[in-house]
Amino acid sequence: MIVVLVAVTVAWMFWPRPSVRIEIAPGGIATVDGDAMPETLFIAARGRSTVVRVVNRDTVRHQLALFGADAGATVDFTIAYPGTYGGSCSAHPAGSLTYVIR
Repeated sequence: MIVVLVAVTVAWMFWPRPSVRIEIAPGGIATVDGDAMPETLFIAARGRSTVVRVVNRDTVRHQLALFGADAGATVDFTIAYPGTYGGSCSAHPAGSLTYVIR
């Protein structure tokens, strides 16, 4: 029993957690950790394992610049290098998105 408890504790401590969570609600409204998604999103880098989680609850695929998710999917993206990345959303191409990972 102790071995299982230790194994679970170690797994919990080292399991990759997202630096940020982007959720897309039905209708295409994106939020970041519960707030409206800004045009420029600053993400705290975690070495070579900065994880961005995209949860798409909409009925269509969304491509948010670097990060895309099919309808109903949850996808984790690992960014290896800090930097500035840009693009647009496939559902809202008139707007632009910039991710600053530092």
